[in-house]
Amino acid sequence: PKLIANLDRAIDFLSQTLKFGRAQERPPLREKLMLRDLADDAIDAAVVQASSRIVLYNHVPAGILVDADREQLSRVLTNIMRNAIQAIESNQEQLTPPEEGRVIIRSWRQGSVACIEITDNGPGIPERIRPKLFEAFQSAARAGGTGLGLAISMELIRAHGGELRLQRTGSDGTSFLVTVPDAATEIHPGRRGERRYGTGEA
Repeated sequence: PKLIANLDRAIDFLSQTLKFGRAQERPPLREKLMLRDLADDAIDAAVVQASSRIVLYNHVPAGILVDADREQLSRVLTNIMRNAIQAIESNQEQLTPPEEGRVIIRSWRQGSVACIEITDNGPGIPERIRPKLFEAFQSAARAGGTGLGLAISMELIRAHGGELRLQRTGSDGTSFLVTVPDAATEIHPGRRGERRYGTGEA
């Protein structure tokens, strides 16, 4: 079942990538989700591309909710983790012996906002890429990369009214922060009676 789910997710990802630039993403279909379970799903999707020298950790506390589109937020987390895996593996090829790679997802709530942090111990983002990190076709750090992952992720998070930003990067690793505010509750104002008080009119 996990393989089938990952294949379905990959097909959807490729379809959305092909449409990038020609059509906007659909609006988020938001629901209250257990963030720890969503992080597990994203790790399952990313771990198949990681070598045995990389460990992915889910440090999201149980019970934390996020108000988001399940598929879209899963894509965002998977995109960021895949980038981290690729950066770590490219760095491991140059180290003897290679250092064990780590990718960690953490989360917490700040009022009505869910905060998700993805941290790795890779080599950091090259300085030449940082100014255009979230621009399509501009931020690929490896041969054959498209640079679409972060651009699509930024678009999806902005559609939720949230933010995706680089917190820090350097030789000891990189950290991204995703914030997703709860959807505002739409208030339908009542309509006041039109008859003036005290007139005695029916």
